[in-house]
Amino acid sequence: MSQELVTSATDIELIATAMLAEHGDLAKASRHDTVQYNAMALRKLVASEPAIRSRYQELLAGELESSGLHIAERILVIKKLQDQAFGDLDKMIPPDPKVIIDCSKEISRLIAESKGVNISGKSAIAIVSKEDASEILGAFLDS
Repeated sequence: MSQELVTSATDIELIATAMLAEHGDLAKASRHDTVQYNAMALRKLVASEPAIRSRYQELLAGELESSGLHIAERILVIKKLQDQAFGDLDKMIPPDPKVIIDCSKEISRLIAESKGVNISGKSAIAIVSKEDASEILGAFLDS
């Protein structure tokens, strides 16, 4: 299956939502009733469709609203590794399913650990978007 098969915003939303439910584990996300791709096809699709990865990032930011800053920073690092593992077919970088699954498990663990610690939505979005720890701390303190 190719990226041409996902054209609607609804398809992108359904795939990103399934990815969020499984914290990026594409094999598990492919088993959701709303996803019409098997695991291999979904890996290729996510690697070639930046809109899906972008929407997943937005949804993950919402999930981070309920976590503390120290947890959010660790999730950010894991998410960055997960993004690399999703691959990029335009750059001929294939997906790495094992790393994606390992990252998914760690994100799930960190989110479970963080329940009960809150940060603002603005900070959560900034944290998911930032790459430097000092920028993350500055964004949190400025909110």
